[in-house]
Parts: sequence; structure tokens; C-alpha cells
Amino acid sequence: MAISTDQIATELKKIKASNSAKARSREYSQPLAKLAAELQTTINLDELLAIFSQQLADLVAHSGLNFSEQSNSIHILQGQRSHHSCEYTLSIEDSLLGTLRLMRRKRFTEVELEGIEHYLSALLYPLKNALLYRQAIQLAHTDPLTGVLNRSTLQSVFQKEGAISKRQHSGLSLLMLDIDWFKSVNDTYGHHAGDLALKTLTQCIQETARESDHIFRLGGEEFAILLNSTDLAGAHLLAERLRIAVEALQVKHEQHCFNFTVSIGLTAHIIDESLESTMQRADKALYSAKQSGRNKVISA
Repeated sequence: MAISTDQIATELKKIKASNSAKARSREYSQPLAKLAAELQTTINLDELLAIFSQQLADLVAHSGLNFSEQSNSIHILQGQRSHHSCEYTLSIEDSLLGTLRLMRRKRFTEVELEGIEHYLSALLYPLKNALLYRQAIQLAHTDPLTGVLNRSTLQSVFQKEGAISKRQHSGLSLLMLDIDWFKSVNDTYGHHAGDLALKTLTQCIQETARESDHIFRLGGEEFAILLNSTDLAGAHLLAERLRIAVEALQVKHEQHCFNFTVSIGLTAHIIDESLESTMQRADKALYSAKQSGRNKVISA
């Protein structure tokens, strides 16, 4: 059978492309081995992404990296955003890991995109392990009912914010609050209604406080809010706004609707003071709010 010149040219192009792909594969093999070894040195997600970005920079220049994973509300930005980007949805064994975006001022070439994809193949399993580890840590630090931080994390967060407050000469305030007559809610409407009240209160706190503030469920119906860069007057304004917002809530459970109120005690942290001392003052103020009629804000 006769073979045309065009067919010969096509076959030669295929052979050339195949040889070129094999050559690039050999070119990537050593850097990939180095990357794989570096990625095994940490299980911390932020550190893992930083290592990936640093190693990739030798192959493909980029100004920034953005990783997001929606189900666990993970959003990590390293470096700087820029005009051009390439984005990859990462998955392994039918498990969605998240979305990774690389950014820079000029477009990525086809050869660079191929190199990125080779490097991403080395990232997948370490990324999956880092996400599992982060999820385990988050579960250990989070209240399972409301999703806010639990009591065990208060000390570490307080120490960090206290150090920042001292270094920057900024205010740090603590609010302690609980639901008034919470036992009667459980007794009247049932424990499911009580859980719904706690979730509703949590949402109200989250909508009232700033994103930078830290919310803790201390246990039962008692919560604490750590307000950074906030003096006593500012903390009192937020607490009063929260009290009014809670008073306006209406909780619907089965065929019933009910309202509840909160009492709030607050204090300003004194530099180098222990968490226990700060909490004692806020708790004393909370007790005074309860004793003087509830649905009140009292500062100590």
C-alpha cells in the first residue's frame, strides 16, 4: 500500500512529540523526586503549600498561590494576587481535595502548565494527609454542637492575643455571657429546642462580632468572646448591641416559638494578667447582671 508524503510527515510529528514528552518526563523526574522528599517533611497545610510553591518557583515563576477547600472553610493565600492565573481542581480516589490557583502578571505557557501538572501529581497524597490532620485538629478545638471554639483552646488564644495587645499597645477585652433561664427552655420545649437556642445564639454572636474576634462555648449555655483591639468602652457597645439582637430573636421549634435573653459580663484585660484573673472579673460582672434582673450588660 502506498504511503503519502503527508502521512509520513504526520507520523514523524507524532514520533517527535512522543520523544519530546519522554524527554520532558526525564527532565521532571529529578525535581519531582526532590519535591516529593520535601513535601514529606511536614503535615502542616500552610507549610506544605509554601514548600510546593518554593519548589515550583524553580520551574515556573509565579507571584502567588491560593488554595481553597469549601467544606472545611479553608482559604489560604500565599504571596500576591495578580492578573493572570491558572486554576486546578485537585482530587484523588474520587475524593475532592480543593482548588489550587497560581498567579502572576503574564500568561502561563503550555510548557509551564505541563510542568505545573507534573508537580501537582507529587502534591496530591501529602495534601490529602495534611487536610486530614487539619480536620482532626479542628475537631479537637471545636464545639461539635455550635461549631465555635471550645474551652480547651481559650488559654492558647488568650496568650497569643495578650502578647499582640502588649506589643501593639492595643486593647483586649473579654465578654462572658449565658442564656437567661436556659433550664426552663429545656424543661418547657425539650433538649432539641435548647440545642436550637444555642445554635441560634451562636449565629447571632457571629453576625454581631467581627471576623477577627474569637468566640468560645465554655460549656452548657455559657459563652465567651475575646475582642482584640477593643477597650472597655468598645466592648460595652458591642455587648449591648448583641444583647438587643438576641432579645429580638424568635426560635421556631416544631409547633412552638419562643424567645430568650442573655446576660453579659465584660472586662478589659490588664497587661501581663493571667487568663484566670481576667475571667474572674468578667464572671463577677456576669453574676451581677444575673442578680440584678438579667438581660443586662455589666462591666467590671
